[in-house]
Amino acid sequence: MPEDDLEYDEKALLNDLKVWWDDQIGGGEDDPFAMPKPAEGTIFDVLPTIDSLGVVSGLITIEKYVGFKIPPHVIRQGGYSSFDELSADLLQKVKALVEKRKQKPTKAPKKEAA
Repeated sequence: MPEDDLEYDEKALLNDLKVWWDDQIGGGEDDPFAMPKPAEGTIFDVLPTIDSLGVVSGLITIEKYVGFKIPPHVIRQGGYSSFDELSADLLQKVKALVEKRKQKPTKAPKKEAA
């Protein structure tokens, strides 16, 4: 997508992001090959489903829709425990980045010295 056209289809982005999320967590509850859930009362109770480092790979999915690199600092420190958490947090930040880029004046080409 060219940078000049910073409109994106949020519904399609959410669908692709959900596919990415399900792939990261092992396909969801209906996946017979998914890793078993850890026992309750362990350290796993307080860990996010996907940590912040793991979410970095999800930025590639978002970048396909916005046409520019998304800085990793938009990811919430620690990660996300659910897809709803991730989408609510990241999409508002992505929208702000898109709006900021729309307002940024485009650079005129440099004039060559004669």
